[in-house]
This record gives sequence, C-alpha cells and structure tokens, in this order.
Amino acid sequence: MVTQPQKLYSAEFISLIFILFFGFCNMSVFYSFYSYLERLGISAEWRGIIVGLEPMTAFFLRPAVGIFIHAGNAMVFLRFSMISLALILCTYTVTVSLPGLILLRICHGAAFVTLVSAGIALLVHFIPREKSTQGFGVMSLSSLIPYAVAPMLTEIALRHFRSEAVIYALVSILAIPGIVLISAVSPRIRNMLDKMDPGDLQRPAIGQLWQNIRRVPIILILTMNLLVFFTYATVFYFIKSFLVHQGMGQDVGIFFAVSMGVMIVIRTGFGRVMDSGNKVRTLGWVALFLAAVYVLLPWVDSIPRLFLAAGCYGMAMGGILPLLNAIMFEFSARQFQGINSNLMMFMMDAGFFLCPMIMGAVLAVGGSFSLLFLSCSAITLILIALLAGLSRWQSIHANTPDAGGGG
Repeated sequence: MVTQPQKLYSAEFISLIFILFFGFCNMSVFYSFYSYLERLGISAEWRGIIVGLEPMTAFFLRPAVGIFIHAGNAMVFLRFSMISLALILCTYTVTVSLPGLILLRICHGAAFVTLVSAGIALLVHFIPREKSTQGFGVMSLSSLIPYAVAPMLTEIALRHFRSEAVIYALVSILAIPGIVLISAVSPRIRNMLDKMDPGDLQRPAIGQLWQNIRRVPIILILTMNLLVFFTYATVFYFIKSFLVHQGMGQDVGIFFAVSMGVMIVIRTGFGRVMDSGNKVRTLGWVALFLAAVYVLLPWVDSIPRLFLAAGCYGMAMGGILPLLNAIMFEFSARQFQGINSNLMMFMMDAGFFLCPMIMGAVLAVGGSFSLLFLSCSAITLILIALLAGLSRWQSIHANTPDAGGGG
C-alpha cells in the first residue's frame, strides 16, 4: 500500500491544479468590486461590508466545510460548487440593490469556500513531504495566474462593456472546462486514493482535532497566515483606489501583472531552493523584506516606481505564502495535513473579511492610503516576532516526533 505520493507532478496533482485554476478565474475579476459598488451608488459605509461579505461567509463556513469534506466526497463538492459559482456570477448582472448584493455575496462565499476546501482536501494527498514548498508554490499558481492576467484584461474589456457585472457573467463560461475536467479525472483520483493508507484519508475524531488545533506551532502559523493575508487583502482591495488618488488609476493592471508575474517566477523557479534550506529562517528574511516593501508603496507616483514596487511586492509574496504553507504542512501529522491546510485558508478568509471592514472604516473616517500601507508594514513586523517564537519552540522540541520540519 502506498502511504506517500512518490512524485509531485502526477496527473492527479496537475488535474486538480487546473480545476482550482478555473475556479479562481471566476473570482479574479473582483479586484475592482469596491469601485464598482461606488458607481452603483452604494454608500461608503456599506461598500467595505459588502466586499467583505464573501470572505466573511467563507470565514464562518470554512471550519465546518473543511472538517466535513474529505478525500472520499471531495469530487462531488467540486462539481457542485463549480456549477454554483457560474450561476452566481451571472446573477451579478441583475443584482444592484443593497439587500440583493448582501444575499449574493453570502452565496458567492459559500460556493467558493466549498470549491477550494474540496480541492485542498484532495491536493495534499498528492504532495510529497520533501517537496512541500514546491507543491504549495505550484498550487498557488492556480490563483496567481488568474489574478495576474484578469485585472489587465478586465480593464481592457471595460472599454467595451457597460459595467463589471457583464465581465463577471462572461468569465462564468470558464466553469465549463472545470466541470468537464472534474468528470474526466474523478475515476483516476479515486483509484489513486484507494492505494493510500485509509487512516490518512479518514476524518479525525473531534478530540483529535482539538488536540491538533491547540498545538503551539499550529496556533502561531495560523496567526501568521492571518496577518499576511490581512496585508495582502489591503493591497488587493485598495491599490486601485490609491492609484486613482495618485492620478495613475489606468495603470492598476500593470501593478497586478508585474507583481503576479514575479510571484509566478519565484514560486516556479525557486521552490526547490526554499525546500533545501531552513524554511523558518528563510521566511523571516522574506517577511522583513515585505515589511520594507509596504513602506515603499505610499511613494508610488510614477510608472518606474510602480514597476519597482510591484516587482518587490511580487518577490516578497512569491516566497512568503508557499513557505508558510510548507511550514504548516511539515508541522502537521499526516492525517491533519488537509485539515490544517484548510485552516490556513480559513485565516485567508479572515484576512479578506476583516481587511475591507477595518481598512474601509479607516478611510471612511479620513485615514490616508499611506496609513493603510504603513500599518501593513507594522503588521508584518508582528509576524516576524511570532516567527521568532515558532523558531524557539522548534529548538526546544527539536528531538520530539511532532517538532515539525522547517528545513
């Protein structure tokens, strides 16, 4: 019986990456949703709330969904959620009222969290432990590529279509190849899972789950992931409004294309290097660099500075997220790898949920965009302090079986 995957780039792994890719294609056009709500006439007090409702729904549902969905039923949920996302995206074209948008965003969050949770529940079973950074780096491409390309293509498309809602409906077409691939690959994935240790595929008992979540390294890593995604969401949701304020609103596509392009290069070209070193120490240096990048952002007022900031931001994010996921993967027992990876997504949801509400409130009371980005720098320094705590814990427990990897 096979208990560990023998290689990273298996047909099953690649197929699941593409399924998530098609799902993220349907989400990547929402980078300007805050601006879209403003044009709809939604008040400033409600815009941040409506933007945050989708990740908020994912935030509250993820723990239950992540526990309920397992490798045995994940393909069914993948198919259902992909179809649901397509229908929801089309509904944006006819939904303009505040109550309707609230309901739609909640449904959107529920469908998306189901899709991603099901995909992760399967993917972790096809990542070799010694190639965890590479595996999570490649997995992140399913979201990075859409987010790198969609903003620029959307800005071009908006010159020809009346609103973002039309774009949302058009990209729903990309759910079709996702659904086809799910149906085609299901038998092969089921066959591979049957060869693995059944104990690694079963849902742990509640007591075991509680013991897992209570572990110090798990708490620290989850908190660090929350902080990273809070700052990431700040850039994602507010960079366009900031550039408009700087007189460069038409160049937002450049920022996303350059930063995401650099992230892709880092995650595809340097995953093996990050796997070979001490991941905790490497993460510390990358986080320090990211803190400096956030200090740089308020000074962007020209195309050269925009390219520089986007490139540096892409370098930092290109390393920090796969490293965090790899560290969590290595600190987790085999049976908790899927659950803990979904808990990492839970913290992503929390970041995307809390960010527009908190940072939107800061802007609503007169705060500046510079204040937002400098706050992100301070938050990243807090992450570094938590990372020092994780390193100390690992040193103290170096000879115990659950001390984790880290390199």
